Amino acid sequence: MSDLSALTPDRNDRLVAEKANTAAREADEDASPRQYRLTLRGNSLNPMIDAATPLLGMVMRLDGMNSQTMPEHLFSQVVTDVQAVEQLLQEQGYEPGVIVSFRYILCTFIDEAALGNGWSNKNEWIKQSLLVHFHNEAWGGEKVFILLERLMREPKRYQDLLEFLYLCFSLGFRGRYKVAAQEQGEFEQIYRRLYHVLHKLRGDAPFPLLHQDKKMQGGRYQLMKRLTIKHLLLGGVVVLALFYLFYLLRLDSQTQDILHQLNRLLAR
Repeated sequence: MSDLSALTPDRNDRLVAEKANTAAREADEDASPRQYRLTLRGNSLNPMIDAATPLLGMVMRLDGMNSQTMPEHLFSQVVTDVQAVEQLLQEQGYEPGVIVSFRYILCTFIDEAALGNGWSNKNEWIKQSLLVHFHNEAWGGEKVFILLERLMREPKRYQDLLEFLYLCFSLGFRGRYKVAAQEQGEFEQIYRRLYHVLHKLRGDAPFPLLHQDKKMQGGRYQLMKRLTIKHLLLGGVVVLALFYLFYLLRLDSQTQDILHQLNRLLAR
């Protein structure tokens, strides 16, 4: 079993997913036109993270690919998958404002990875990013942190969304701090603060922790779970394997104004 308290936020190791390794192996074995096909969904303790696993795995899978090896029509494929994730979260009963906020964070995270890794060379990400497509905004690096402050006013209510944002931070998302190297100390404070908020909510409850092995290069990651003292004494190692879902559902949704939705979220 794992617990959140076993990981101290003082570590410089960034939490990242073994999901990427599993996705990469499956994609290499499957020569389908959709090069990041992820056939199974994870089984985590957070349904929101579970739903986003295929897209997060896609980001890690495509990290570092050159334009010649990038899947064609990648942008439209990702748009379809984001819509499918929305559909799934609606079916699971999440509030509309929470779903819109989740989508805003997810789109901002993927856009940052896309532009940072040069996906736009082939997939025209610069002309129409996910954030532009879904929210008619060019950049969300600032508003994500404004949203974070609002969500932390009611951490229990928005626990799943906070944990998802924590995972995005762990996978390298920085938003407004991406280009402000001198403010990394401020980001670390935010990261630690969020960690402590989630720790209070989870306590000793199992929580999948993601750890980047610094000895591994090329974006290869491992998902590790912290062991209890009992398991350490027994010398056992518990590893959680997360799989992925290729979403076939489609959602015919209208673009919504993110600020309007966030105000509705806070008003409830």
